[in-house]
Amino acid sequence: MKGSLMIYLIIILILMFMDGIIIVVLFMNRSHNIKKVRRGRKYQHELIRLIIGEKLSSEIKKLIESYRKITQSVILDKKHQNKLKNYFGLEINQKKVVKDIRSISKLKRMQAAAKLGLIASDYARETLEKAVWVEKDYPVKLYFVNILSEMQDARSIPVLVETLIGAHRWYRKRVNVLIGNFGEAFHDYLPHLIYNEAIEVKELIIDFAKKYFSADLKEYLHLFINYGDSKSDLLKSEPLQSRAICCELAYQAASVMAHIYPKELDQEKYLLHADPKLRNIAVEALAYTLSRENVERLLGFLQDKAVARTAVHVIAKIIEVKPDYIQMIVQAFNEAKSLQVKEQLAQVLSLKIEYFIMKLITRSNESAEQIITQLIRLGRTSEIVDFLNRNKNIDLENQLLKLIKQVLTEDDNLAQALSPYLNEHLIKKCGLKKPQYIRLNNHKKKDMRLIVGIYILIFVAVGIFPVIYSIRYYAVLFERPYIEQLYRYIIDFNYYIAFYATSINIVYLILLVLSFFNVRKQSKLWQLKEQSFLFKENMLPAISVIAPAFNEEKTIVESIHSLLNLKYPDYELLVINDGSTDGTLELLINTFKLKRVDYIFEYKLATKLVRGIYRNDAMPNLLVIDKEGGGKADALNVGINISQKEYFCGIDSDSLLDKEALLKLAAMQLDVGVEMPALGGNIIPVNGSTIKQGAITKLGISKNKLVRFQTIEYMRAFMAGRLGWAYAGSLLIISGAFGLFRKERVMGVGGYLTSSGKYEKDTVGEDMELVVRINRLMREMGLHYKIGYAYHANCFTEVPEDIKSLKNQRYRWHRGLIDTIIFHRSMLFNLRYGHIGFFAMPYYFIFEILGPFIEVQGYLMVFLALFLGLLNIEIILLLFIATILLGILVSLSSILIAEKDIKYYQTKDIMSLIFYAFIENFGPRQLFSFWRVGGCLKILWKTDEWGKLKRKGFKR
Repeated sequence: MKGSLMIYLIIILILMFMDGIIIVVLFMNRSHNIKKVRRGRKYQHELIRLIIGEKLSSEIKKLIESYRKITQSVILDKKHQNKLKNYFGLEINQKKVVKDIRSISKLKRMQAAAKLGLIASDYARETLEKAVWVEKDYPVKLYFVNILSEMQDARSIPVLVETLIGAHRWYRKRVNVLIGNFGEAFHDYLPHLIYNEAIEVKELIIDFAKKYFSADLKEYLHLFINYGDSKSDLLKSEPLQSRAICCELAYQAASVMAHIYPKELDQEKYLLHADPKLRNIAVEALAYTLSRENVERLLGFLQDKAVARTAVHVIAKIIEVKPDYIQMIVQAFNEAKSLQVKEQLAQVLSLKIEYFIMKLITRSNESAEQIITQLIRLGRTSEIVDFLNRNKNIDLENQLLKLIKQVLTEDDNLAQALSPYLNEHLIKKCGLKKPQYIRLNNHKKKDMRLIVGIYILIFVAVGIFPVIYSIRYYAVLFERPYIEQLYRYIIDFNYYIAFYATSINIVYLILLVLSFFNVRKQSKLWQLKEQSFLFKENMLPAISVIAPAFNEEKTIVESIHSLLNLKYPDYELLVINDGSTDGTLELLINTFKLKRVDYIFEYKLATKLVRGIYRNDAMPNLLVIDKEGGGKADALNVGINISQKEYFCGIDSDSLLDKEALLKLAAMQLDVGVEMPALGGNIIPVNGSTIKQGAITKLGISKNKLVRFQTIEYMRAFMAGRLGWAYAGSLLIISGAFGLFRKERVMGVGGYLTSSGKYEKDTVGEDMELVVRINRLMREMGLHYKIGYAYHANCFTEVPEDIKSLKNQRYRWHRGLIDTIIFHRSMLFNLRYGHIGFFAMPYYFIFEILGPFIEVQGYLMVFLALFLGLLNIEIILLLFIATILLGILVSLSSILIAEKDIKYYQTKDIMSLIFYAFIENFGPRQLFSFWRVGGCLKILWKTDEWGKLKRKGFKR
């Protein structure tokens, strides 16, 4: 006994010593980060002195890094550039650079390439050309190509073109842009490529033609279009796959031709082409020729269902530039016999609705009355409603209301289209009533599969230890007295709980080690990514930011300001008002001067009804969608239906994104050579911070104790959990507050889980469930992929500040976790799903679902042991080590990793977090375990209400 006590005491001292070391290192790192910022300014001053000819600092390595950073915002003339490059060429150890560019370390190869880019000599170029030729890793290869393209030496072009042959599309679409940046030099090289039959080369020429104009390129595009002609004898001899690729190239070539050489497509063979896709492209090209003859031709295309939508779009564009052609459309509208044609022309005329409304108070108003009446009958009411709400002219109001009342007598559905949006006095004049919307509840029906699953979970969690005890003591189970058996069981259970706590903390410590490597790797890779590189065309995907909002009037405006000021090359913002019962929608309309518009989209994912879409032409990347309440998952599915970009970013509308958050998250795709269907960012509590115009002017920690406990919890979950799982390739959770997804993959799995959708099932854990389903699909399809997590892509969100809201939040989280694991139970311990099925899913099942039941039983047994006098010093020390000291070590390590490269908080805040990292183990963590058990039990008797979070709003 004495020997084991000594071992326990030594372990306690070691763990306490490690805690002390972590605290010391944490403050040393903070001091180092401050000095590093100051040194960075010093090195930039040294560079300026070098440019003007003064003495140079001897710290070349740091100076080189400053040079790379300063050139992102300062453009030096050729003289000064050459002066610096010649100096760096002398100072850099070129032999070591050449050695490093052949290193097995991906990072070293990229760092060596960056130095060669600074040297920019013939020797550096030749070294890079050899390196890019043999490089197998596509992200590194892309980095090499970018540096060569910035050198702008035409001798590199043949090498870069050769790297495209047989390469992945991921690599080709980016390198095509980089090669295109050579401009005239590449154009001069084109004769060497025109007879090259490689699909990759044809693709390169088409991409180059998008931004370089020449007669030769025009002829090349004609060749590609004709080569893709499905009737071509040459194409018929090709294999089926090659034919599909050639047709796709033909479409790309035609699209380029339509935008750059539109008159070339104004030929019967294209306008009447058998392929509807080529026909659409040719019709679209007519938008660039503004003539009455063209409008008449376009009106003829309205009969062709395959191209009618394109024709409408083109007519609308022409009318926008040439408003005097509107009478042609009016005449065509009046003469149209087909309802389909009338509806299509109504789309065009509705864009000029104010023109017709103003004609109502003129003498010749009969035509205007007919058109407006027809538009109302066809459901084109958005612009009319918006005009009425803004109108101050009583005569116009009366004329419009007369037409509306006339149609109301014919069409009962019109009332439903008007009453939610007209002002109160207009509703009364029309004899309508303002509808009262009730938010639909997503959890009215009990999920019997889920309930049965929970009963099984409870049975397993409660019965597993009696079974273990029975097996261990089977020989004497029926021989010893029951009271003695009870005492033995209580003592054993305390050892079990100590073993359990040790196991989970060891898992956390392993994840922390992986997180440390992940942070270090991400940090170095981010430093190598220059802004000019990230903002080059096709480097990063276009993104639709989707922000669902339900009763968020306290935070919505600040959040949207934040989202509209993101630093990203190509994105749109969709705010989904999910049946709010407060003033969220009205606040958005008034703040951003929005108008209700008719917006055409398809319900590719089944969702609740969209009631209206709002936009401001002065803010083209903002769209506000008003819909019936259906929950966050349903709102996100609506956003996916309407979004136009390759990826979408789901974000809570009460959250703020750091300006570079989206950039840092999306830039991770340049670090891997495989598809990334989903990526997650870091979540930081914003309570206690100061917000101005959607930007955090001062990041701080609230004085509220619950917020401080949650801040530690968030650090542990993201830094010790998700970073580690992502590094191990087993990430299953991306926070609903900030996640990036490839739209095609999400559509492929049926979108977010809702009762309206493919699986006819709701869940409150839509974020985790979607990631698990994507993992499952990609594994079953045998595709190579990676789900990533960016430690420095920060999203700031408001966390609960009262016990009731926090408890309700934890209830929802735990229900979502249980629901997801039970729904995807076939993945558990299934080798088909690799380490996700065999490690990640079992971890969540054992430690996150069964864990709280085990912990609660453990607390009960500790109390009984104490009450019965069964606790001995060995058990006390073991429990202290397993549940307290290891927990503190994990929390402190999480703070260290979080603050490793980025100084988030002031020193006093860090000291406060360290204090709370200690005291959270004495009550709060135990309380959270009881809540998770309560959340599980609540499912059994109450599934339709999970409480609401109280919002204080952002501090200004």
